[in-house]
Formats: sequence, structure tokens, C-alpha cells
Amino acid sequence: APVFAEERYSARVAENNAAGALVLRVRATDADWGQNARVRYRLWEGRVRGAPLSSYVSVQAETG
Repeated sequence: APVFAEERYSARVAENNAAGALVLRVRATDADWGQNARVRYRLWEGRVRGAPLSSYVSVQAETG
């Protein structure tokens, strides 16, 4: 299974950040070989004040 570099990640987001601003970077590795060692990232879809979380933030699937 993939192992994250940190047990828990946390970030504070300043109000009125520019679109595309980096908020947080996470890192995980997998001890398998080849394609089985590939780690992809995604956010669980939640809601913030009734709007989808994805309308506020996104994640780069390949880099975290």
C-alpha cells in the first residue's frame, strides 16, 4: 500500500488567493515495481457551504 511522507497534512488558506495558487503538497510512495508503484491522488468530493469542494480546490493527480 502507498505510504505518505507525513501521517497528517494540514494547511491554512489565506483569503482571496489567486486562482491556481498552491495550497498544500502531499507525497506518497509505493514500494512495488513498475505500474504497481504508481501513486495517483484525488480529493473525496465534499461540500462547502452547499457547493462542491471541487469548485474551490483541485488536486494534480500525478504529483499530489
